[in-house]
Amino acid sequence: MLTIGARYTRDRARYDDGSAYLFLGGADATPIPLATTVPCPGAPGTCAYDPDARYAIPGRNDALTGRVALSYTLDSGALVYASYSRGYRSGAFNGGGYTSSAGITYIAPERVNAYEAGIKGRFLDRRLTLATAGFYYDYSNQQVQDTRAGPVSFLVNAPRSEIYGAEIEATLRVVPAFTINASGGYLHAQYKELTLQGADLAGNDLPFAPRWTAQAGVDWVLLRTGNGEVTFSPTVNYFSRQYFSPFNGIDAPGSPQVNAELQQGAYTKVNASLSWTIDRITLRAWGNNIFNRKTHGYGLDLRGAGFPYNFLVPSVPRTYGISARVGF
Repeated sequence: MLTIGARYTRDRARYDDGSAYLFLGGADATPIPLATTVPCPGAPGTCAYDPDARYAIPGRNDALTGRVALSYTLDSGALVYASYSRGYRSGAFNGGGYTSSAGITYIAPERVNAYEAGIKGRFLDRRLTLATAGFYYDYSNQQVQDTRAGPVSFLVNAPRSEIYGAEIEATLRVVPAFTINASGGYLHAQYKELTLQGADLAGNDLPFAPRWTAQAGVDWVLLRTGNGEVTFSPTVNYFSRQYFSPFNGIDAPGSPQVNAELQQGAYTKVNASLSWTIDRITLRAWGNNIFNRKTHGYGLDLRGAGFPYNFLVPSVPRTYGISARVGF
C-alpha cells in the first residue's frame, strides 16, 4: 500500500509593542526611571529613558511538508514498511530578552527529513509478537535553549543535528498464564554544527537522549477463578547516561560553568503491580521505583551565573497506590 500526503504552511508573525526600562528604587519607594533597555541597540543603560519607545520585528516563513509511506504484507502476515517524512516547526521570537533589543530575535524554523523502515508481525503460532524499526532524522536549524548567566534562556538554532537508531519490541506467550515482554533501543543523537557562548559543541549529544534503553517484564496469572483472575506484573527499566545541557561536559570559555555536573548516569528502576479482575471490575495495587533509586530529571547551570552550585531537580521517588476500574 502506498500512502502520500502533503501540507503547505505559511507563517506570518510579529513581535509588537515591546518595551523594557531600567529603574532605581526599592519595592516600597517610587521608582525613578534611568534608561530604556528595549528598544536599545547598545549596552544596557546607554539609551536615554523614553516612555514612548516601542520595539517591533517581523517573522515569516513558508514550508511544504508531507509524508510518503510504502507497506507490504508478506504471506506470513508480517508487515514490512518504509516511510519518508518532511517535518517543520515554525519560527519563534525570543520575547524574554529585556536588557537589550539584541536579545529579542526571530529564530528560524526547524526542519527535519525523517526516514524509517521496519517490520512487525506475529510468529510461532501467534505466540510471539515482534516489531522492529530503524530510523534516521536529519535536522536543520533545530531549536535549542541556550541558558546563560542570570540564568536566562534564549532560543537559538543549531545549524545541523542528526538522530538515528533502532528499536525492537517483543511479547512471548510462554504458556497461557505467563507472558514475557521486552523492548530495547539504541539512539545516536548529536549536534553536527553548534556553537554556544564561544564553545564549539559539534559532536555533543542532544540533551535527554540516553544512548541505550531497555525494558523487560512479565504478566503472570497467579490465580484464575470462574469469573476473574489475579495477575502479577513486574517490570525492569534501564536507561544509559544522559545530559541535561547541549554543553555536555564542555564549559564556555572564560565562564565558571561546570557543565559536567549536569547529567544523569546510567540507572535501573523496578516497577510492579498486582491486579485482580472480576468480570468488568479491576482492582490494582501498584508501586513505581520500588527500590527508591534516586536520580535527577533535569539540571540547570547556576555556576555560570555566579552561584557556588548547579541546580539539579530530583526525579519522582518511590510511589505506590491502589486504583479501581470498571469496564462497560
